[in-house]
Amino acid sequence: MEIGTIKSVHIYCHNGYYVTAALTLNVKGVNFCFGGHQVFLSGMYGGQADDFPYLGKFIFRCLQICDLEDWEHIKSQKVLVDIVDNAAVGIGTLCGSDFFYPVKEFKNGNRIESHYVLSSNIKS
Repeated sequence: MEIGTIKSVHIYCHNGYYVTAALTLNVKGVNFCFGGHQVFLSGMYGGQADDFPYLGKFIFRCLQICDLEDWEHIKSQKVLVDIVDNAAVGIGTLCGSDFFYPVKEFKNGNRIESHYVLSSNIKS
């Protein structure tokens, strides 16, 4: 686990039909993408016709980890970042009392695979 800073937040359309969200996390000068279309998609009913609405759950859990009530204030927050195989796979409170692993929490998601696909590892 490393301490990281949320540098930016993104909510965007994917393929014109779905919405997804991602955080850019900076850990020791390296940026990691956390979330995004490779992890989950939310459409009218989630990702597919009967899926859970992952976008709301993703936003809710990120706010919980940062102990915030407003998405607008999430930038610059510090979080624990779990990095596995050069990918940010989870975030947690600084005290380590709560962690959010989308792949685990969204295990029935339409875009979840058996391995982690969360990193876009960009040098800053």
